[in-house]
Amino acid sequence: MNWLREHMRDQTTTATAESWENILSFPGGSAAPARHDASAALDLVSQAAEAIRGMQDRAVDSENRAKALAESAIEKLRAAEARIQSAEAARRAAEESLSKLSMRLQDAERELTRTQSRIATAEIQLANAEQRVSAAEARAIDAEKAVNHIEDAIRTQLIGLQKNLTRGSARAA
Repeated sequence: MNWLREHMRDQTTTATAESWENILSFPGGSAAPARHDASAALDLVSQAAEAIRGMQDRAVDSENRAKALAESAIEKLRAAEARIQSAEAARRAAEESLSKLSMRLQDAERELTRTQSRIATAEIQLANAEQRVSAAEARAIDAEKAVNHIEDAIRTQLIGLQKNLTRGSARAA
């Protein structure tokens, strides 16, 4: 510390008026060029050191706050990345499920189309069968009428033959 006092004493005694313009004025201190007192210089140095310590303390506090903010931001970033990865995994799983459901839906649509085709074919076959039944019923009715006509004709013929036979036997007798 003595070397600093000696150095400051030498500097203050050799200072010119111009050099006093470049000296920073501290609160409570006097920057008057007429004052060349060593204790005043030491007070100024002490004030400067205190100001520097204050700036260093504020710088350390600022650095600590900046580190804490950076660490907090990094932690938040990691948490956000984890949420993003989780969301991406969920999205991939949802897309896979959607793809499977889409394939199942396509299979169901194809089966529905096949079933509708089979139903349409069955309806056509049913309509054809109903037409054949109607035609068969019509033929059966016509056949029944024909049988009735034939029966009537046979009866008529038999009755006529019976009459002829009874007449012939009555004549022969």
